[in-house]
Amino acid sequence: MIELLPALPTAWPTGSVTGLRARGGYVVDVAWQDCKVTSYRIASPEPRMVQVRVNGAVKTILSEKRP
Repeated sequence: MIELLPALPTAWPTGSVTGLRARGGYVVDVAWQDCKVTSYRIASPEPRMVQVRVNGAVKTILSEKRP
């Protein structure tokens, strides 16, 4: 499972980051506003199912193919 922004500092209420590496060969891009995830992208060498915790909810998504 990939948990997005599990420990976001309150000093960063709005922002974005790209290219974070996660276990399993995933690359994560995420944007947030008011300390809540507003958009994200998860890519891997080959598309595969992955569980993601976003704003407290768990979702199962298909990762994008990483170029």
